[in-house]
Amino acid sequence: MAQNPLQQFFSKVGARDVAGALAVIDDATVFEPQGPAHLPIYGRFVGKAGVERLLGTLAEQFETETFEIRKWAEADDYVFAYGFMQHRVRKTGRTFKSEFTVVAQTEGGLIRHYRIFEDTAAAEAAFA
Repeated sequence: MAQNPLQQFFSKVGARDVAGALAVIDDATVFEPQGPAHLPIYGRFVGKAGVERLLGTLAEQFETETFEIRKWAEADDYVFAYGFMQHRVRKTGRTFKSEFTVVAQTEGGLIRHYRIFEDTAAAEAAFA
C-alpha cells in the first residue's frame, strides 16, 4: 500500500532528506505547530520556504532521540498521526518528551495544511 503524503514527509525528514520532504508539500501549504509564539518551534510557516525554515529551526534547536508514529488514520482529505517524541534541546541540554497528534489536510498527494499538537508545558520547561 502506498504511503500517504504525511507518512512520506515524516520518512524523508527522518532520513534528513529535506528536498524529499518538501516534494510532498504544496506550494501554498500552511504549517502551524501549536504552541507559545516566543518559542522558535511554534508559529505559522507558509509555503515550501516556510516549511524549510521550520525544518532548519527544528534541526538547530533539537537533537532528536525518539520520534515514532503509533497510530495512523485517514478520513476524506485528512491524515491523522498519533505518536511520541523525545528531543534534547541543544541550548539547555534538557529533554522535551511528549505525545503528539498531527492533523494534515492533503490534496493531490501533497500536504496543504499541517498542525501538530503536543505538550507545550514540557516544551517550555525544556527550553527554560
